[in-house]
Amino acid sequence: MATPQQQPTSGGTSAETLTEDECWRYLESSYIGRLAVINRAVPETFPVNFVPVNRTLLFRTAPGAKLNALLTSTPVAFETDGLSAYSTEVWSVVVKGIPGQVPDGEAPIDLADPDREPWLPGPKDHLIRITPTEVSGRRFPVHSRTRWWPPLDFSSDWT
Repeated sequence: MATPQQQPTSGGTSAETLTEDECWRYLESSYIGRLAVINRAVPETFPVNFVPVNRTLLFRTAPGAKLNALLTSTPVAFETDGLSAYSTEVWSVVVKGIPGQVPDGEAPIDLADPDREPWLPGPKDHLIRITPTEVSGRRFPVHSRTRWWPPLDFSSDWT
């Protein structure tokens, strides 16, 4: 197994380059990510619930801009990230690859797992597979969680 490499970051800490095996372990521990596609020469991102299967990524989608972009077979990028249980370390994995629709009856998994429920309701009749051409990732320590912790959504308090 390859030894991870350290890369300096702008904050003075070192980011560790993940091996491909480590990237897949993180992908297997996650279920939501962001898909970047090119839609009519315009980049767009979409949140998707995904499942890694045999070193590919699978997700369901409905007709629309995302599916139209995916059916062109133009390369896509997918990212998911997370943090350790005590919020002392963060990681990010990027998969670049070629999307393709999985024909009916060839689905190797059941995507009805409750953890894989789409955030947006409605039928998602198209199963898409991303076949990776590149998998990369980084992991690095976090020193002050309050400096990067996502802001709370106070918009519900405004009504």
